[in-house]
Parts: sequence; C-alpha cells; structure tokens
Amino acid sequence: MKDMTAWNFARSSVRFVSALILFCLIVSDVRAEHEGKVQILLLGDSTTEGSIPRLIKPEGPHLESMLEQLLAAEEDLPPSHFINSGLSGEYIRRLIDSGRYDRDVAKLPGLDYIFIRYGLNDRARVENFPEEFPKHFHELIDRLRKDHPQALLIPMTVIPYSNEEGCKEINDLVRQVAEKEKLNVFDIYPRYSAELANGPNMLNYRRYPLEKVPEKFHAMVKSFMNGPSVVVMANELDGILGHLPGWYGDRHPNLAGYNVIADETAKYLAAIMRAADPKLSRSLRGNLSAALTLHASFDKGLDADFSRGDRTCYIKKGAEVQRAEANEDAKLLPEDGRFGGALHFTKKSSFQPAFKDSGVLGYNDSNWNTTVSVWLRLNPDLDLEPGYCDPVQIVGDDGKKGFIFLEFSKDETPRYFRYAIRPLFQIWNPDNVAWADIPFDKRPMVQVDRPPFSREAWTHVVFTVENINNKSEKKAGRLYLNGKLQGAIENWDLTFGWDPSQVLLVLGASYVGHMDDLAVFNRVLSDEEVKQLYSLKNGVRELHPVATK
Repeated sequence: MKDMTAWNFARSSVRFVSALILFCLIVSDVRAEHEGKVQILLLGDSTTEGSIPRLIKPEGPHLESMLEQLLAAEEDLPPSHFINSGLSGEYIRRLIDSGRYDRDVAKLPGLDYIFIRYGLNDRARVENFPEEFPKHFHELIDRLRKDHPQALLIPMTVIPYSNEEGCKEINDLVRQVAEKEKLNVFDIYPRYSAELANGPNMLNYRRYPLEKVPEKFHAMVKSFMNGPSVVVMANELDGILGHLPGWYGDRHPNLAGYNVIADETAKYLAAIMRAADPKLSRSLRGNLSAALTLHASFDKGLDADFSRGDRTCYIKKGAEVQRAEANEDAKLLPEDGRFGGALHFTKKSSFQPAFKDSGVLGYNDSNWNTTVSVWLRLNPDLDLEPGYCDPVQIVGDDGKKGFIFLEFSKDETPRYFRYAIRPLFQIWNPDNVAWADIPFDKRPMVQVDRPPFSREAWTHVVFTVENINNKSEKKAGRLYLNGKLQGAIENWDLTFGWDPSQVLLVLGASYVGHMDDLAVFNRVLSDEEVKQLYSLKNGVRELHPVATK
C-alpha cells in the first residue's frame, strides 16, 4: 500500500518545497507550544498522514487540526497540540532503519500521549510477518519509552482497509504486543467498520488511472486530475464513472473517513485526560480509564453507567433475553452502597441479571484477556442459603465448553471462597467426576479458606482472565481481595469453545447479599493497578466521563 502515485516533476518540486516550508513551521510550532499545551504525537502510515486529502483540499481541516478542535469543544479539557507524523508507505522497520525516527520523533519535546498505528504496510512488506512484526513493535515501544518516558503510549488497531482476515491478523498481533507491554489498545476498527455500514464507499476517496477512463470523459475530469490519475474526494463522479471496474478500489480515507478517526480518537483521549488525578500518575490512571469497558454503579438502576458495548442489563428467559428490572429478589438501595447505591439480593432465587459480552468482555477464540472487579458485602455463613453460591459468573452457550465463576462453597464452615476457570469439559474433568468430589488441588481454581467478608464492611474482589485460547502463551487467572493477590490458576490448558455471540456476565446466582461498583476491563490489570482500583475514593466512576454510551 502506498498513498502516492508518481507525480510529474513540476508538481513534485512544488510539493517538496511546500513540504520543506511546512516542516520548518511545524518544528518551530512544536518548540514554541509544548509549554502549556498537552502534546500528542500521531505515528503511522498513509492512513494517518492523509496526503491525498491534503492535496485536494489543502485548507483542511485535516486529522490533527480536527482533533484539536474536537478537544477544544470540550471546555473542561486543557489546550492540546497534535503532531501528525504519519508517512505514506511507512512501516515500523522503515521508520527506524531509515533514520526518520531519530530525526522526527526521538527529540520532540514534552510529549504527553503517543498514538501508534502500524501494520498495513508491515504485513505487505515484512517477511515472516506474524513473527517479525511483534518484534519490530516491541522495539519501537522500547525506543519511545526511552526517549519519551513521561508519555502514555497508545497502540491502535488498523482501520478496515484490506480484507477482513488480513486486518484481523494485524489487530490480533497488536493486541498481543500491547498485552505483553501492559498497554491499552485503542480499537478504532469497530467504529470505522460501523460507519461503513452506512455506505461501503462513503469514507474513501476515488483515485483512478486516466488511461482507464473512456476518452469521451477526459475533458470532464480535467479539473479532478492529479498526475496520471483522476482523484475525487468523495462521490461527485460516482454517478458517471462508478460503473468502471476498480473505481472504488483505493480504500484510503477521505476527509469524512479522517473525521471518523478524529471523532473516536477525541472521545477516547478525552476520557483519559478527564481521569487524570494529581494523586495518581497520568500513565497509571490513564491506563485504567482506557481499559475500562463497563461500569455499573447500581445507583439508579441495573443498566450500566458506562459501556463500550451494550449498557442494558438483561435477564435470561429460556433461550431469550429481556431487560432486567429491580424487584423484591434484587432491590436497589440508593444510599447503602460502597459508593452511592447498591444492589441487594434478598434471597436465593432464579433472578440473575446479566450483561452481554459484545464490546465488554471481549471473548475470542485466539487470545482472551479481561479483568472483572466488584464489591461484595455479606456474612457467607449467616446470609447464604444451602448449596453453592456464585456471585459472578461468565458463561457461554454450553457449560461444557467453558465456565468461569466466583464461588462460595456449600458445605464447609466457614465457607470457602473460590475463583474457578473451567475450560473444555474433557480437559478439567476427563473422568466425569462431580466437582465436589475432585480434590481441591486438582481443580482449576484459587481457594481462600478464611475470606474477609462481613456484613459490616465491603470486600473488593478482582479476578483476571489471561491468555485464554492462546496456543503459545501461558494461560492463567488471578484472584485479588482488597487489593491483595490471593493466588493464581496456572499450569492448565484453559481452552474454551464458546460461541462469542452467546457470552454473558451473570450476577447473583444463588447469592444473598449486597453488590456494588461492578467493572470490566479489556486486559489483565497489574498488581499495582488492582491496588489503585481498590484505592479509588469514589469508585470506578472516576475512570470514565460523565457522558456515557
């Protein structure tokens, strides 16, 4: 992929001089404005640079200026300055080996955030892409951390460009790199893809060789000529030339496409900037905010306050789901929570509110990572009814294809508290033995013999899901209580077989007690991040903007 054709010499010369002048102005501008403004660097290829839209409409506004305008419209945010360092045809190896990184990136002053979007050219140009691309990405991250230690690094997925399979390969590798580097991925792909559903060609410009255009139209397209090609920002000529084979073949964004990228980027960055708190470092607090996918405070209802997917809380009725409403079995208590209101399960019942996975848990068949956080208040020995109790479950279409749960045991006094990840049935239970009959040390679980739950105090519970379905990385799950690690599920083949469309986060299975401040994150939180989550003065609401999806 390359976003420039061969222009004639005169045009190239003019552009070179113009670019040289512009470069000098940009360098001067950066040096003059890094004091007093949040500095954001955009690194990437032609889908970041936008060279053709700049040629067609030099006055813009282009990606970086649109981002500045969108953030300026949010009056509570500080002034920002975006530096667009995208370059047509670039891939990570070329950025580093050509010397451009040292020349244009390494010495930029005062960077606060760095967005990194590579992969399209890397996949086309790098031999053994699946192995070499992650290495190159790690190398770039190492360089950026050394040269800009105060900046929050934000790897991005690519936009829909080549075929869906190719984009998935790239984005899966980006997520794997980010997971190892403990960074949050900014996933631009879903938003851009959703916009394309409104018209498959509405976000790309048209670039078509003049030699393929019927001669009778040559005079008509003269004003659209750039070098040897007809270049049109949007759909002006679709009604006349749209029937030509390959007319829509160039998938680079037009200004509308870049505005989609700008809008989603501004929303993502605004949430991180708002979450900044003097008591926490920008990178740590920002990382938590960026990883958050769902928050349900139970202050005013069962629906989530914030979600990157569906906010609605559901109840399952047979094979169907319908909206869940508080009732006598599960009451909302406005002033009785750890932070504001709480959800009180008054008795053991079949009412089990749930949230759909899409955009929340992120289950997938190649490398699933997530973290779930919740506060509980109960005396397990006095409040729970006989039998097992699972305050939180993650379920799929078939329990034999996988099952994740927090559990209070049924027979022991005091009751044990457990976190279990049960993969495919034949893996954890090849002899078809009842769960209760399997020795504790032979179960894929963490067990806490004397957990700190009580009616008088809230207990913070966090569990992680690490590298599920990943064939090459170690799989695990960890349990934390009140910010402290209790143990890990390790040395198990944690392979699942769920249908992603059927995955649910389920609450209150046979649970009797209070619940508050449910949250889900799209990656594994570190020990330090779990401690910070536990220490939030006002709960998870501090991590997301007032305006929610």
